[in-house]
Amino acid sequence: MMKKLSFFLLVLTLSGVCADVCAQTADLFPFFRSFLDNNLTGVDFPAPNQLEGSGKTKEGRYKRKNQAGLVNLVGLQLTSGKEEVGAFYLPEYIFTTKDGLLIEFEYIMKYTVSTEKGVTDGICMFLVDATSNDYIGANLKYGAEGAGFGYTHRSSVHTSISKGVLPITGMKGGYLAVALDQGNFKNWRFEDYEMRNGIPYDDNPTKIDNVQPKKYDTRSNVTIRGAAGRNTKTITTSTRTHTLYEGSWGFPVLITRHTGWSIDKGLESESINGLRNEAGFQLNTASGKFEQHVSPRIDKPFNISGGAMFNHADEAAYRKAIIALEPNLQDGGFIITVTIQHGREKTVVIEKYTYPSSLTYVENGIPIRISGGEQPTPSWYQNPPATNLSLNTPQKLVIGFMASTGQLTAHTNIIKNLRITPLYAAHSEDDIYEHRRGSATVRPLDNDWAYRSEGGVISADKGNLDPASLRIWTSEKEKDCLGTGVFEYEAPGQGKWVYNPDLAEMMFFPIKGFTGEASIMYDVKGKYDPYAGDSFRSSLAKIVINMADNQP
Repeated sequence: MMKKLSFFLLVLTLSGVCADVCAQTADLFPFFRSFLDNNLTGVDFPAPNQLEGSGKTKEGRYKRKNQAGLVNLVGLQLTSGKEEVGAFYLPEYIFTTKDGLLIEFEYIMKYTVSTEKGVTDGICMFLVDATSNDYIGANLKYGAEGAGFGYTHRSSVHTSISKGVLPITGMKGGYLAVALDQGNFKNWRFEDYEMRNGIPYDDNPTKIDNVQPKKYDTRSNVTIRGAAGRNTKTITTSTRTHTLYEGSWGFPVLITRHTGWSIDKGLESESINGLRNEAGFQLNTASGKFEQHVSPRIDKPFNISGGAMFNHADEAAYRKAIIALEPNLQDGGFIITVTIQHGREKTVVIEKYTYPSSLTYVENGIPIRISGGEQPTPSWYQNPPATNLSLNTPQKLVIGFMASTGQLTAHTNIIKNLRITPLYAAHSEDDIYEHRRGSATVRPLDNDWAYRSEGGVISADKGNLDPASLRIWTSEKEKDCLGTGVFEYEAPGQGKWVYNPDLAEMMFFPIKGFTGEASIMYDVKGKYDPYAGDSFRSSLAKIVINMADNQP
């Protein structure tokens, strides 16, 4: 019998922070959706804020329609073509910045047409202010496609628009976006069709203030952008006054890190030092300038995109994003850590980034002038204006996900096995076993863990689990939980599952002649307070036993 998943130990030290305070979290979590069946309970699909923003197809359909939809046994597919946005969010799952959350999801990024190798965009997780209905429900609408990932605003000057600038507002009420960025979400853009603030990359140091070397304009990154500006902003320079409306300013790049792999160029040569430990920048929130930031060190380069479909972590294409939102109890907001699992490897790309409550950033996406008639041309400021972005921490937040593609490529973006748990909830991993014949006895908790607080140190270990708290689920739907203390289940056409809480062992007795895959799901919690509470249960994990031969 072979078990395909391993356990690792995590220890978190919180200096001067009460563990019991950190442990408070939203009652509705944990949340789990595999998106491999038809279960979309608690999931909603927002619309674009300007349907006409990208024009129409040859067939007369608007391009900006939300493309998200389930593909049976594959996942929640967000995009597959060019100039598309797919988005969903969880309107019932409200939390605050005083809550710690761990957000995990597997994702597939691949070219829809295998021969294409052009520029594309990526996937992001976003948080939006849910304090009032001004930003959620029917009012939650996503922003610009392409490099905006549906999160940011943009201004465009198209040759077909004689009137000049066409603005597309970003996600109003947006608080945070963490992007699996294939190259453009981090960038300052100032092309004939798009203007957006961000990091400028150019080898001409006089082109624009705070420009970074072009070699650092990398194609595989994790990028975090901040909040949308609220209300109307007036920015006055020596040449003109700009009036920017809500949703048309803000969204500054806060931090970005390169993972060391280029989609079209492959693995970096170590002989050129590997840009993964050079191409990283963080906003200095006092000056508004971008400064090089390349810690923690990334030892093994990887592509943020797996480039292919996958079924499990043994495959090279496997990708999983792990986003930890630790509450910043002193100043509000979150302390953010982003880890990417690629195959069996887990790499911390951004570690303990403290989300600011106020900042100065350079609004370098506004034009100094627009000249020309039928083919207008924007000109940018060489020293663009800096402005302040100050935002009270929202009392309530809601979470969502988006993917976006640009004009040049058709890219398939898929999310599956989405888990959202309290940061210090018990953690359960899927377990896959190969078994030849007869009854099988397995230990599903050996690669799981729960938390314990001792002396200000919160530690994670499988010894902190309460084996008797395991609950059997026959599917991810709530009605299919067998309940506490029910340790037997007869699976029609497969066999009988029996769990022994004293030994933490699950036994499977197949019916005569059964071969193939037998599976059930479970959750579990810790045995030490406060992590023994039901709000700290793990999300669902699956036990799979592949029966190769069950003949007598």
